[in-house]
Amino acid sequence: CAPACLLHVCAGGAAAAAAAAGEQHDDTAAAAPQASDELGSLLVLTSKHKLKSFAFSPAGGAKGSLGQLALGLSNNSVEVVDVREGSYESGSRLELQGHRSDVRCLALSSDDTQLLSGSNAGCKLWDPMTGSCLGSIDTGYALCCVFAPGNRHALVGTKEGAIQLVDVGACTVLHSEQAHAGAVWSLALLPDKSGFVSGSADKTIRFWTWTVTTVQQQDAAVAADAAAAAAAAGKKSKDGKKGQEDEATPAAAAGGVVVQQLGFNQTRVLEMADDVLCVRVSPDGRLLAASLLDATIKVYYVDSLKFFLSLYGHKLPVLTMDISSDSTLLVTGSADKNIKVWGLDFGDCHKSTFAHQDTITAVAFVRDTHYAFSVSKDRTLKYWDLDRFEMLLEMPGHHAEVWALALSSYGDFVITGSHDRSLRRWERSSEPFFVEEEKERRLESLFEADLEQQQQRAQREAGGLVL
Repeated sequence: CAPACLLHVCAGGAAAAAAAAGEQHDDTAAAAPQASDELGSLLVLTSKHKLKSFAFSPAGGAKGSLGQLALGLSNNSVEVVDVREGSYESGSRLELQGHRSDVRCLALSSDDTQLLSGSNAGCKLWDPMTGSCLGSIDTGYALCCVFAPGNRHALVGTKEGAIQLVDVGACTVLHSEQAHAGAVWSLALLPDKSGFVSGSADKTIRFWTWTVTTVQQQDAAVAADAAAAAAAAGKKSKDGKKGQEDEATPAAAAGGVVVQQLGFNQTRVLEMADDVLCVRVSPDGRLLAASLLDATIKVYYVDSLKFFLSLYGHKLPVLTMDISSDSTLLVTGSADKNIKVWGLDFGDCHKSTFAHQDTITAVAFVRDTHYAFSVSKDRTLKYWDLDRFEMLLEMPGHHAEVWALALSSYGDFVITGSHDRSLRRWERSSEPFFVEEEKERRLESLFEADLEQQQQRAQREAGGLVL
């Protein structure tokens, strides 16, 4: 295009000089050259996604092609196209298996062999050991997810208020129930594996039980056999064997496979005074904790739904919480950047800690311990000892807000999901670490950051004085 631009500029300059000299051409006025005078449209390429960038190579490609185009698309993929005379064809595609939007929820199976992640475009199933994507599931805007007992099914709560039952092996949605009138913010399994609990923005907590229904599905092989039997019966009827036709017709009509399908039914509803942001059931199955939009935590007895405790202290709503394996401690993380540890016997606050520099989005206890992990919008993952009430490790790594956290059954690895569309796996190493050394390292980094800020401030002030 450069020669055309140069030609345009030169032609425009000559026309201006001629006008200045007073030359007039009444019949044929000299028009400025256009790009269409030198360039002609060969073909138009279309794509399902927005085009962010491209690169053209006139050499290479298949035989008979005029060149190749590399297209950078908005869905984080690169497509290489072979351009021909009047047509084009896609040569190859480079794309990542991950999410195209921020990861909002994570769930690990009980045996730690499968990972389910959800975003506003649906859910994806992963192998947490290899990091390979096993499949994608179209569920809508997923806000929370959990594996059902047996790890063959999973539950997904959506922004539209639906709870969807997913077949993990087939990566399909078996059943979708419009359970709530608002967004489903939290799902929690009952310890006896009889059902689960859901909390929603419609100010209700609903209890659900598992059901098994018998469904008759038409199998392709069985249908073919039934059609063949019907054809054979028709042939025999022409030969006068009407009795055999009558016997074959019911068999053809009954062609199908009887399968048992998992489902769920609602049993109880607990009305709340405000939006429910998180629900948790204690491992002993005795207590139900629910965090509300008014920054309080309400605790009820599971069997009778009788009120037990009301926990006050957070200045902003509690977005996440978890109960220890011995059902004695409740840890809460809030938008006020604090982590609080509560005793579930009397509802007293054992400790309140300024934990992160931004909103805390997820906390989880390590099984059979009082160690816990927390993630926040400040892009960090932190490891806590909640008996001593001190931070053990701080692990930065994400490039945007961390929304979700999934902890393995034995606490040997943690998976985090972020707004930067990535999943990160953090493994427990065999290297020993010392808490005092970690504290000194954090203090040194804070001191260096503060010193750098002071130097930048001094440079700005000096520059202002000069100006």
